[in-house]
Amino acid sequence: MKKFLMFLCAMMLVFGMVGSASAITFTDTENLDVWLGGADQPNSGTYTWTHDTPADFEVPYDVVNYATLEVSASHVNASNETIVVEGISQGQLRDGSWSWSSGWNGSTEFDIADIFITWNAGDPLNVALNYKEVADKNSLYLASSTFTLDYENATTAPVPEPSTILLMGVGILGMVGYSRKRLTKKN
Repeated sequence: MKKFLMFLCAMMLVFGMVGSASAITFTDTENLDVWLGGADQPNSGTYTWTHDTPADFEVPYDVVNYATLEVSASHVNASNETIVVEGISQGQLRDGSWSWSSGWNGSTEFDIADIFITWNAGDPLNVALNYKEVADKNSLYLASSTFTLDYENATTAPVPEPSTILLMGVGILGMVGYSRKRLTKKN
């Protein structure tokens, strides 16, 4: 009987672990490698790029835990560079966090979780940089852009009913076993 109860407890643990949902983390990095402004380029304008999203990611069915966009650049000046994601302004590239020892390189991270109110599976994430550099003096270098998405996928999340039925069945078996044990002790 003891072995049977231990087996039932182990099975409950296994099915409980199967029934818990796990988050999926997706990362897409675009190597931009582009100079904007300066003597050879227009001193203001818009530069655009896209990021892939998971093929099975769809809102409102999936739940976004967090989403970030990190843009790495050099020679950022006076907040003349604004990041726009899916048509919504996210703010400026920051120049206060740059490290002089690495050639004034750095990155700015934006929290973009609010972008995903609705989302169709497989749609790309559209990003734009609106920039304005000082004529013939400054040029902005965009190194890379990294999109990170952490979400709960509704299509891979298990249905809770089988686990509930299993737990109820194990409880009933336990009660039957306990009542039989009490009956055998009385006789």
